[in-house]
Amino acid sequence: MTVKTSAGSATGLVAEVQAHDHATPSRPVGVAILGSTGSIGTSTLRVLERQLDRFKPVALTAHANAAALSAQVDRWRPGFVGLVKGDVPTGAAWAQGAECLIEAATRADVGIVLNAVVGSAGLYATLAALQAGKRVALANKETLVMAGAIVNQVALLNGGTLVPVDSEHSAILQCMAGRQPHEVRRLVLTASGGPFRTWSADRIAQATVADALNHPTWQMGSKITIDSATLANKALEVIEAHYLFGVPYDRIEVVVHPQSIIHSFVEFVDGSVLAQMGVPSMELPILYALTWPERVPDSGVPSFDPVALGSLTFESVRHADFPMLGLGIKAGRDGGAAPAVYNAANEVAVAYFLAGRLQFGEIASLVSGALEGLAELSGSSLEALIAADSAARRHVHEQVSS
Repeated sequence: MTVKTSAGSATGLVAEVQAHDHATPSRPVGVAILGSTGSIGTSTLRVLERQLDRFKPVALTAHANAAALSAQVDRWRPGFVGLVKGDVPTGAAWAQGAECLIEAATRADVGIVLNAVVGSAGLYATLAALQAGKRVALANKETLVMAGAIVNQVALLNGGTLVPVDSEHSAILQCMAGRQPHEVRRLVLTASGGPFRTWSADRIAQATVADALNHPTWQMGSKITIDSATLANKALEVIEAHYLFGVPYDRIEVVVHPQSIIHSFVEFVDGSVLAQMGVPSMELPILYALTWPERVPDSGVPSFDPVALGSLTFESVRHADFPMLGLGIKAGRDGGAAPAVYNAANEVAVAYFLAGRLQFGEIASLVSGALEGLAELSGSSLEALIAADSAARRHVHEQVSS
């Protein structure tokens, strides 16, 4: 398979598949899973368990869960193991520190990097993998939110390939099927609405951590689950879609779809609308990110039964009650350092909320304050974006401490 990737600040992920072989590869492709003990990482290992003739996990990294990582190492015997934070088990020859993500992503035996790292820590690993010409199956939203134009340029110059893992972007990729951005009238990302879809604004403001973690349709890590409850997750996905597919912000919309069966729509310039449907399971988009543009047989996702699923419904977003969506989309439109500030401020605010130091309603206030206070920061280089990220984190820490 030969893939030519065209990328840039406005052209997005547009891949021309010149040729590919539908047969099973002669030997399994090596996969590095960054964040292997998290929700996406463990789902990926379940997918690989069913596809051992095609893929083999050769590098595993975790943030701090040494016990879970150790169990994975016992099962898979990868050639490389890394732990970002914490103590390595006695006698284990594991790499340590944040650098282990880049080591795993650039190994010669790795063909695909599944980046499931939470937060901005995943950016450097993505850039390193793309610079090494790897395929990056991207489940780390912050990579494109912080530095989408730079990431696209690195992919273009080095022959790397970026394939989304998020169900919404996977749906768009499947619906576009090689079509160009100028053929798209509109992208419509669906949102479940999270646990507070039917709550009043006053009730939402007082929501507890347990309330916010009680997602109605998806089981995810704690940070992304909180982002789903605030709809910050959907704002990050809008920014990602802009960079992945080269579609302007004024042609990307969000609609609430509580059943989480339709994962996104693409409306084309002739009026035709395509939607990708499937049961809410991350294993399907993970598999597609590994095999794209091919499809391979897999038994992991239940067969689709439209009668059993019943009705599909759609609602408008209540922007006034979920201000994080509008704040994030505006940051994307503003460009420069604004998306990096939005992302970093949100990460820190969510961490404080999960630690019981903030009310749910204060997350948006802190992020809004960071955007207002740091609006003039430069986003002209990777160094400038990292500086903006750090400034936003300091801003939120100072606000909470005071």
